[in-house]
Amino acid sequence: MKLKKYLERVTVGSELVMACNPSCPECRQPAGEMHAFGCGCEECPGCRKILIGCHCNCLSPADSAKIIKALHDQFTDVTDAAEVVTAAGDEPGLDASYLIHAAMQYLYENVAEALRADLNRGFQESHPDLVPLLQDETGHGYYTAEQLSVALQIPLIEVHEKIDAMVAAGQGIRFGNHRLQKVN
Repeated sequence: MKLKKYLERVTVGSELVMACNPSCPECRQPAGEMHAFGCGCEECPGCRKILIGCHCNCLSPADSAKIIKALHDQFTDVTDAAEVVTAAGDEPGLDASYLIHAAMQYLYENVAEALRADLNRGFQESHPDLVPLLQDETGHGYYTAEQLSVALQIPLIEVHEKIDAMVAAGQGIRFGNHRLQKVN
Protein backbone atom coordinates (compact mmCIF):
# COMPACT_ATOMS: atom_id res chain seq x y z
CA MET A 1 0.00 0.00 0.00
CA LYS A 2 1.23 3.44 -0.94
CA LEU A 3 1.19 6.35 1.51
CA LYS A 4 -1.09 9.19 0.52
CA LYS A 5 0.41 12.65 -0.14
CA TYR A 6 -1.61 15.39 1.53
CA LEU A 7 -2.02 18.89 0.11
CA GLU A 8 -1.89 22.17 2.01
CA ARG A 9 -5.11 24.17 2.46
CA VAL A 10 -5.69 27.20 0.25
CA THR A 11 -5.43 30.52 2.10
CA VAL A 12 -7.96 33.32 1.73
CA GLY A 13 -7.11 35.41 -1.32
CA SER A 14 -5.01 32.74 -3.05
CA GLU A 15 -7.98 30.98 -4.64
CA LEU A 16 -7.80 30.38 -8.39
CA VAL A 17 -11.53 30.14 -9.11
CA MET A 18 -13.38 31.96 -6.34
CA ALA A 19 -11.65 35.20 -5.41
CA CYS A 20 -11.93 36.04 -1.71
CA ASN A 21 -10.05 39.29 -1.48
CA PRO A 22 -9.64 41.29 0.78
CA SER A 23 -11.51 38.79 3.00
CA CYS A 24 -13.73 35.73 2.77
CA PRO A 25 -17.41 36.65 2.39
CA GLU A 26 -18.48 33.63 4.50
CA CYS A 27 -15.98 33.14 7.33
CA ARG A 28 -14.66 36.75 7.27
CA GLN A 29 -11.02 35.66 7.50
CA PRO A 30 -8.64 38.24 5.97
CA ALA A 31 -6.44 37.52 2.94
CA GLY A 32 -3.43 35.39 3.80
CA GLU A 33 -5.18 33.54 6.66
CA MET A 34 -6.78 30.11 6.52
CA HIS A 35 -10.52 29.86 6.04
CA ALA A 36 -12.44 28.79 9.14
CA PHE A 37 -12.89 25.02 9.18
CA GLY A 38 -16.10 24.17 7.33
CA CYS A 39 -16.21 27.42 5.34
CA GLY A 40 -18.27 27.07 2.18
CA CYS A 41 -15.94 29.35 0.22
CA GLU A 42 -12.68 27.44 0.73
CA GLU A 43 -11.24 25.95 -2.45
CA CYS A 44 -9.89 22.43 -2.66
CA PRO A 45 -6.14 22.53 -3.33
CA GLY A 46 -6.56 19.53 -5.64
CA CYS A 47 -9.53 20.15 -7.95
CA ARG A 48 -10.14 23.84 -7.07
CA LYS A 49 -13.86 23.21 -6.48
CA ILE A 50 -15.49 24.12 -3.17
CA LEU A 51 -13.62 22.05 -0.61
CA ILE A 52 -16.51 20.87 1.55
CA GLY A 53 -18.28 19.35 -1.46
CA CYS A 54 -15.42 17.94 -3.51
CA HIS A 55 -14.42 14.29 -3.52
CA CYS A 56 -10.64 14.68 -3.44
CA ASN A 57 -10.16 14.20 0.32
CA CYS A 58 -6.63 15.44 -0.26
CA LEU A 59 -6.06 17.17 3.08
CA SER A 60 -4.32 15.63 6.08
CA PRO A 61 -6.47 13.54 8.42
CA ALA A 62 -6.12 16.29 11.06
CA ASP A 63 -7.51 19.00 8.76
CA SER A 64 -10.15 16.61 7.38
CA ALA A 65 -11.40 15.72 10.88
CA LYS A 66 -11.62 19.41 11.84
CA ILE A 67 -13.59 20.24 8.69
CA ILE A 68 -15.97 17.31 9.22
CA LYS A 69 -16.49 18.27 12.88
CA ALA A 70 -17.16 21.92 11.98
CA LEU A 71 -19.72 20.86 9.37
CA HIS A 72 -21.24 18.27 11.72
CA ASP A 73 -21.72 20.94 14.38
CA GLN A 74 -23.70 23.07 11.90
CA PHE A 75 -26.44 20.43 11.57
CA THR A 76 -29.42 20.89 13.87
CA ASP A 77 -31.96 18.61 12.24
CA VAL A 78 -31.84 15.05 10.86
CA THR A 79 -33.98 16.15 7.91
CA ASP A 80 -31.27 18.56 6.75
CA ALA A 81 -28.58 15.89 7.12
CA ALA A 82 -30.73 13.35 5.26
CA GLU A 83 -31.27 15.82 2.41
CA VAL A 84 -27.51 16.29 2.05
CA VAL A 85 -26.92 12.54 1.89
CA THR A 86 -29.79 11.78 -0.50
CA ALA A 87 -28.95 14.73 -2.77
CA ALA A 88 -25.44 13.33 -3.19
CA GLY A 89 -26.85 10.08 -4.52
CA ASP A 90 -24.68 7.06 -5.09
CA GLU A 91 -21.49 8.06 -6.83
CA PRO A 92 -19.52 4.85 -7.34
CA GLY A 93 -15.77 5.18 -7.36
CA LEU A 94 -15.78 8.54 -5.58
CA ASP A 95 -14.88 9.17 -1.96
CA ALA A 96 -17.59 10.91 0.04
CA SER A 97 -17.15 14.66 0.41
CA TYR A 98 -16.44 16.26 3.77
CA LEU A 99 -20.04 17.49 3.87
CA ILE A 100 -21.40 13.99 3.27
CA HIS A 101 -19.12 12.54 5.96
CA ALA A 102 -20.46 15.15 8.41
CA ALA A 103 -24.10 14.55 7.44
CA MET A 104 -23.72 10.77 7.72
CA GLN A 105 -22.08 11.10 11.13
CA TYR A 106 -24.87 13.41 12.31
CA LEU A 107 -27.53 11.00 11.04
CA TYR A 108 -25.86 8.01 12.66
CA GLU A 109 -25.71 9.80 16.02
CA ASN A 110 -29.33 10.96 15.84
CA VAL A 111 -31.30 8.04 14.42
CA ALA A 112 -33.34 5.61 16.47
CA GLU A 113 -31.36 2.86 18.19
CA ALA A 114 -33.05 0.17 16.04
CA LEU A 115 -31.90 1.86 12.84
CA ARG A 116 -28.40 2.30 14.26
CA ALA A 117 -28.35 -1.45 14.99
CA ASP A 118 -29.37 -2.12 11.36
CA LEU A 119 -26.54 0.11 10.14
CA ASN A 120 -24.07 -1.74 12.35
CA ARG A 121 -25.33 -5.08 10.96
CA GLY A 122 -24.90 -3.74 7.43
CA PHE A 123 -21.31 -2.81 8.24
CA GLN A 124 -20.68 -6.31 9.59
CA GLU A 125 -22.18 -7.85 6.43
CA SER A 126 -19.97 -5.63 4.25
CA HIS A 127 -16.88 -6.63 6.22
CA PRO A 128 -17.53 -10.23 7.39
CA ASP A 129 -13.88 -10.86 8.31
CA LEU A 130 -13.80 -7.83 10.61
CA VAL A 131 -14.62 -9.08 14.10
CA PRO A 132 -14.46 -6.58 16.99
CA LEU A 133 -11.92 -7.40 19.70
CA LEU A 134 -13.96 -5.56 22.34
CA GLN A 135 -17.65 -4.96 22.70
CA ASP A 136 -19.36 -2.62 25.15
CA GLU A 137 -22.62 -3.14 27.04
CA THR A 138 -24.63 -1.53 24.23
CA GLY A 139 -23.22 -3.89 21.59
CA HIS A 140 -20.81 -1.45 19.93
CA GLY A 141 -17.74 -3.23 18.60
CA TYR A 142 -14.19 -1.89 18.75
CA TYR A 143 -11.45 -2.81 16.33
CA THR A 144 -7.69 -2.55 16.27
CA ALA A 145 -5.96 -0.19 13.88
CA GLU A 146 -4.47 -3.24 12.16
CA GLN A 147 -7.94 -4.70 11.53
CA LEU A 148 -9.17 -1.41 10.08
CA SER A 149 -6.09 -1.11 7.88
CA VAL A 150 -6.80 -4.48 6.28
CA ALA A 151 -10.59 -3.98 6.00
CA LEU A 152 -10.37 -0.47 4.55
CA GLN A 153 -7.28 -1.26 2.45
CA ILE A 154 -5.32 1.74 3.69
CA PRO A 155 -1.85 1.85 5.28
CA LEU A 156 -1.69 1.34 9.05
CA ILE A 157 0.00 4.71 9.51
CA GLU A 158 -2.99 6.37 7.81
CA VAL A 159 -5.38 4.64 10.24
CA HIS A 160 -3.32 5.96 13.15
CA GLU A 161 -3.32 9.46 11.61
CA LYS A 162 -7.11 9.36 11.29
CA ILE A 163 -7.54 8.22 14.91
CA ASP A 164 -5.17 10.95 16.13
CA ALA A 165 -7.06 13.51 14.01
CA MET A 166 -10.44 12.46 15.44
CA VAL A 167 -9.15 12.80 18.98
CA ALA A 168 -7.52 16.17 18.20
CA ALA A 169 -10.73 17.44 16.57
CA GLY A 170 -12.55 16.77 19.82
CA GLN A 171 -14.58 13.82 18.60
CA GLY A 172 -12.78 11.47 20.95
CA ILE A 173 -13.22 7.77 21.05
CA ARG A 174 -16.13 6.39 23.04
CA PHE A 175 -16.46 3.11 24.88
CA GLY A 176 -19.92 2.77 26.37
CA ASN A 177 -20.65 5.96 28.26
CA HIS A 178 -16.96 6.78 28.66
CA ARG A 179 -14.81 8.97 26.47
CA LEU A 180 -11.40 7.42 25.90
CA GLN A 181 -8.15 9.08 25.00
CA LYS A 182 -5.76 7.40 22.60
CA VAL A 183 -2.81 5.89 24.42
CA ASN A 184 0.34 4.77 22.59
